[in-house]
Amino acid sequence: MSKSCNKWEYGNSWDKFPINIGQTWVEMKTNSSFAVHDLFDPLPAFMMSGDMIYCDPPWTLGNVNSFVTKNHSSKYISNFKDFYTQLFAQVGVIAPRVCFLEIGKKHVDEFNTEMGKIFPTVQVWKTTYYKKHPCFLLRGGYEPASFDYTGSDDEDTPSLAIRNENPSCVADLCTGRGLTAVSAISQNKRFVGIELNPRRMAVTLDKVSKKGGDICQK
Repeated sequence: MSKSCNKWEYGNSWDKFPINIGQTWVEMKTNSSFAVHDLFDPLPAFMMSGDMIYCDPPWTLGNVNSFVTKNHSSKYISNFKDFYTQLFAQVGVIAPRVCFLEIGKKHVDEFNTEMGKIFPTVQVWKTTYYKKHPCFLLRGGYEPASFDYTGSDDEDTPSLAIRNENPSCVADLCTGRGLTAVSAISQNKRFVGIELNPRRMAVTLDKVSKKGGDICQK
C-alpha cells in the first residue's frame, strides 16, 4: 500500500471502532449518535434532534472530490453547487434554530445567499484555521448572536458557538474527525452526526472515547 493510502486509513481508530455503513454507534452518557452516511441520501431520523448545526463542510469542488478519493469511492461530482445545494437542503430538513458553517473565501458569497434562504438573520465573521489561514464563519438564526467570533480559530469556534448558543443537541452533517462532536460532548451536550468515510468517523469515536465517552454500537 502506498504512503498516501496509508495516510488515508487515518491510523488505527477503525480497528477499535469498526463502524460501517448502515450502523449507528452511540455515546451512552449523552445519548449521542453517529453514522456513516452519504449527505445525498435521506438523513437518519436521529439527525432531526439537532436544534443547532455546526459544520465544517468541504470548501471547494476539489475538496469534495478529494474526500471521495480518500473514501476509496468513485462517486465524484462535477459542480460544487450540487454539493452545497444538497448541504443546505439537509440543513432545511433538520430545521435547527441556529446553524454555523465554516467556508473559505471562494464560496462565502454563495453560502451567505443560501443561508439567507433558510434564516432571517445571517452573520459572517472573518476567522482562521490552523491559526493563520483566513476563512469565514457564517451563522444563520432567527435572532442575531451577540458574540463576535472575529479572529477566532476553527479549533475554538465549535466550542465557543456551543457555549454561547446553549443547544440541547448539536448536529454535524460532515463530522470528519470530530472537532464538533468532542466540543459538544465535552460540554455534556447531545451530539448527532454523519460522515461519509468510516475511518474518519472511527477517529471521532476514538477521540470521544479518550475524553471519557462510553462508545458502543447500537
